[in-house]
Amino acid sequence: MHLSDLIDVDWNSYERKRFIKGDTKAKTDAFDPEEFKHDGFDDREAYLETYAPALAEPERLRTELNDFTPPRLTSINDSPYQALVIRYGILRQLIQQPGYSMTKENLLEAVQDWQHSFIEQYDEDSFAETDDLRHLAEAAVDYQNQIDDSELHMVYSYFELHNRAQESKHEYYTWLDFFKRLAAIGRFPKVSRSDSPEHALDTIEKGLWSLQEQALVYEVNEEDVNELVGIPEDYIDVVRGWLYYEMSEENLLAMLETLDVFDRQSVLIDAREQFGVEGKNYGRNENRRENIAEAGIYPSELLKEVVEKEELKNIVDRYGLDAHKRRTEEMVSAIIEYFEQSQKSVEQGEPAVDLYIDAYEEIADGAVNQVPPQLQDLVDADNAEEKLDILFEEATGEIFREAFDLEGVNQLGQKATGMVADGEIEQDGRWLLWDNKRRREQFKLGSDARSKIKSYIDTKSKQHDVEWFLIIAPDFTDRAATNAEQLEMQIGKDIRLVRAADLKGLAELWQDEYASDDRELPLSVFYGSEFFDVDAAADLLEMEFS
Repeated sequence: MHLSDLIDVDWNSYERKRFIKGDTKAKTDAFDPEEFKHDGFDDREAYLETYAPALAEPERLRTELNDFTPPRLTSINDSPYQALVIRYGILRQLIQQPGYSMTKENLLEAVQDWQHSFIEQYDEDSFAETDDLRHLAEAAVDYQNQIDDSELHMVYSYFELHNRAQESKHEYYTWLDFFKRLAAIGRFPKVSRSDSPEHALDTIEKGLWSLQEQALVYEVNEEDVNELVGIPEDYIDVVRGWLYYEMSEENLLAMLETLDVFDRQSVLIDAREQFGVEGKNYGRNENRRENIAEAGIYPSELLKEVVEKEELKNIVDRYGLDAHKRRTEEMVSAIIEYFEQSQKSVEQGEPAVDLYIDAYEEIADGAVNQVPPQLQDLVDADNAEEKLDILFEEATGEIFREAFDLEGVNQLGQKATGMVADGEIEQDGRWLLWDNKRRREQFKLGSDARSKIKSYIDTKSKQHDVEWFLIIAPDFTDRAATNAEQLEMQIGKDIRLVRAADLKGLAELWQDEYASDDRELPLSVFYGSEFFDVDAAADLLEMEFS
């Protein structure tokens, strides 16, 4: 069943009940999302398997997006322009979020902030009086600060004619450009100019529920979760294509600052000439890179035009990116995807330990596209697998040292000889050993691994009092717990299975609640058997420091 069919079958009753028969300005507290569910929205797995594949169905795309005749375009608060603004703003915010996941509360705030930033950024002097698109925007705003379907089609037709005549994608007009012109003439967006901010949020929330029913956002319902969480993954590329979106300006600049090829003056000058980049650079590469990022050049064109194929190969090899056929298009796409996704949670000047914590789960399971280059570049290794192994050990050591403020941390895995664990920590005469197990599948703690761990502990116990041995991995099989318990009985030491997500959770808890200059994490939180539990550790810490 295609989503277009789903909408045709189920849409009218929900639309009529919510928007036509109801009060379009009712407060959001009156909305009950349970009332408006239909097949496919209460089961994430079924939704992704059954409905998401239909999202990219060409006819639906043409009808719902490109021709701007989606269901209920004129229904949200009786303003088609407002509906389109909300729709664009939500999608734009969603596709730029880490992992394409955002809770409803944060999404509302982000969309509202985005709208306000437009009004503050663009003013009467932003665009020339001869700007055709500005004249179209002024013409479209013809009746009570609103725009109806005919004006939208007029603007869209102009986009089509203009964009067809352009030789490269970075010269295209998009709806974002149109909204900029509307902001410049004081018409964008109506909802944030309301006398009542609550009304603006109510309108956006209605737009969210509407988008959910339209299958542009989906919902996950679990025991502790009941919220909107993003765009179906299969639809991301389609949304990007519709928005002419490849990489945010901020992340493009981060890519230019990171890659060695863009340290070369000749490459930057070549890009400037080929793409008509303006702006004074004062002879500095830093300014040249900023000018390129600000010029609206599409990263795909930039990489294809000014970077040699051998350089592209070096980049995908350096960061372990999936471009095995080494075609130019494939390598360019992989590089863009990497620098757009890996930079999501990276802030300028963020301490290394915070970067390690943010990316810890991705490092542990080898999700290289989510590991920021700032971390990858800290390790010099021959291949991506070895680099991630080292990163996992480095990240663990950094978390113990910097996040938990533990002074007696010593990493062993990369520099020691013989049978040693990856690291050790001494606290009050007692020792903790740990071993990192990076892998995509669950770790089972087989006989070979148990034998090595016993050897690690026996060797260290000849000199020191070993209390704990931590095995840190993305996840474990159920059998691993039984194997850990057997090993514990054999050697008389605590063997703890620690999921990467749980060590990250403990680090965040410690930083938020207990960290201070004169305090270090008590290793006693690791007492016990089988799986380490963050909630149990939280209870122990509360007792310790209450």
